[in-house]
Amino acid sequence: MYLAFAADKQNFEPYEISRTLRGQLHYFTEGEIRDSEKPNDYFFPLERTAELLDTGVFYLVSPLDDRNRAEIEITAEQEDFLEWLVANEIERIRVTEA
Repeated sequence: MYLAFAADKQNFEPYEISRTLRGQLHYFTEGEIRDSEKPNDYFFPLERTAELLDTGVFYLVSPLDDRNRAEIEITAEQEDFLEWLVANEIERIRVTEA
């Protein structure tokens, strides 16, 4: 189990996420350049996160065919997490192992 903390909002309780979702977070931070010194920090642009919730899908480029993208429907767990981000206007999180 992992905990996602709102990095810019200290008064929020952390959000519990599974190991699976922890490994999927990078799918929702499209275009983000991450700080190699902070591998557990993520930035979720609020506008993009709201768009993901609205459409219910995200896209992955296949490592075998970079000209085609696969449309992936978000799972219930992913949707709950994205809703938490949007409802609380959270863009920056830090993930720790519980």
